[in-house]
Amino acid sequence: MREAGGTLEPTRLKKNMLSSMPVCFNLFGALRGEPGLLELIRTTLDPEATSIVRVDCEWAPPPAEALSDKTAFDAVTTRWTKYGKDRLYVKTPDGTEVGHIDLLTGAVEVQVAEFDSEVRALAPQRKPRPVEPTLSLLPSPTVPIELTRAPLAELLNAPPSTSLPTPAGFDLANNAAGAAARAKRQEINGQAPVWNLVARALGVKTDERAWRVGAKGEEKVGHELAKLPAGWHVLHAIPIGENGSDIDHVVICTRGVFTLNTKNHPDGEVSVYEHALWVNGHKQDYLRNSQFEAKRASKLLTAACDMPVEARAALVFVDPSKLTPKGKAPDVHVITRRTLRTFFMQQPQRLTPSQVEHIFSVARISTTWQPA
Repeated sequence: MREAGGTLEPTRLKKNMLSSMPVCFNLFGALRGEPGLLELIRTTLDPEATSIVRVDCEWAPPPAEALSDKTAFDAVTTRWTKYGKDRLYVKTPDGTEVGHIDLLTGAVEVQVAEFDSEVRALAPQRKPRPVEPTLSLLPSPTVPIELTRAPLAELLNAPPSTSLPTPAGFDLANNAAGAAARAKRQEINGQAPVWNLVARALGVKTDERAWRVGAKGEEKVGHELAKLPAGWHVLHAIPIGENGSDIDHVVICTRGVFTLNTKNHPDGEVSVYEHALWVNGHKQDYLRNSQFEAKRASKLLTAACDMPVEARAALVFVDPSKLTPKGKAPDVHVITRRTLRTFFMQQPQRLTPSQVEHIFSVARISTTWQPA
């Protein structure tokens, strides 16, 4: 290794198993002989990869460019594209954000003064370019959106098939199921793609895995919701508020308005009590969170629709091995994705077709869910 120009510190290598040297050597050294490495890279990093040239254990800058503190790098940049924004975040190796650059406007914001020159030095090197989101969170350019809202009486008297005017904002009807969770997974994976690749190979549970599994669960539920009758409207990945929260699914039909909170615990055992819910022996806050989502949706839709709108909460488990109701949770329907359609068909009629179209015309616009 020294002959190849590398560094080797016996103390770190043999006695500090959490330092970068043994982690890189032990894990990536083993990956060199892993026959399934190419397929793993295709599914996590680059679907167009055709071959592996070599696997390097650890990279460090040339001595002339290093800062003499034995770190392989002193900052990492991560590009973030979501909700029409395009930013380049700069973080230290321990994850501390030191600043970011708006790639659309060129604006630079520095959080840590010590890194002011380093952050600003990156700005001229990256030209602003159009956002290229991997998930459809913006309206299709071929589908124009009217920027005015018709009076309530006009909307209620309109036939169900009429294309109703909508206020300013992007159309949530274009969102794919699991879009927000998938975007979050991509953001997290972009911060440490190599570590997440290794963790996935070793079966280690990480934040990247949690968001990836969550997105798959939402996609499965979305597939079931696509089978609902004509005239039923479904929205996915609804961004709500200003803190990056979202509602997994909203269903609007003559049976009412429902907010769906999807949870994916493959082969998990779920026990439901009146005021508590347990998954694999661990208590979860899913009931409270689902109640909060429905109440928040009711408030926002009522204000935007100029009519009372009551959203009902449903907590949907994707593929549990067992769901045992030991009590009835108030205000939350706990179901599985396989009983989803049956659940909806058993609900009583609550809205007229005109009311359904009016609520959907308002709910599909992003600004409805962003209170002033």
